[in-house]
Amino acid sequence: MKTARVRSMYWVAALCLLALLASTVQANSFEYENYIFHYNALRTDELPAESTQKAGIQRSRNRGMINLALRQKQADGSTTAITAAISASAVNLNNQYRELSLREMRDGDAIYYIGDFPINNQETLRFQINVLPDGASKPFKVQFEKEFFTGP
Repeated sequence: MKTARVRSMYWVAALCLLALLASTVQANSFEYENYIFHYNALRTDELPAESTQKAGIQRSRNRGMINLALRQKQADGSTTAITAAISASAVNLNNQYRELSLREMRDGDAIYYIGDFPINNQETLRFQINVLPDGASKPFKVQFEKEFFTGP
């Protein structure tokens, strides 16, 4: 039982890492004060089937996934993963708004926030992310756009 749980956590961590690194062009970060916020959005069929299954994410070219991670800069130049209150929404070019449901995922010292959502071919989504790091008094916002292609 414990071995299965460890294996499951491994796949969740692998999924999150793959999502952040899936495309050098798509993986982005935003620096605010002493924080580095990493974000990425991609189709779920771009991820390994075993990873998405273990994370409870439907693998499909018509599903998108957002992957978020917050790190705090340390005095020695390193960074540490930290928790935060994060909310996310997306709006397409037709002004159709959707609130995204995020789940916190942990593996060792790594902390990720992921959410999945339906997408259409050539749909551009404008994401708005609100981040309140634990222990911080004020939130910061991150916005980015992503165009999804679901065709053959």
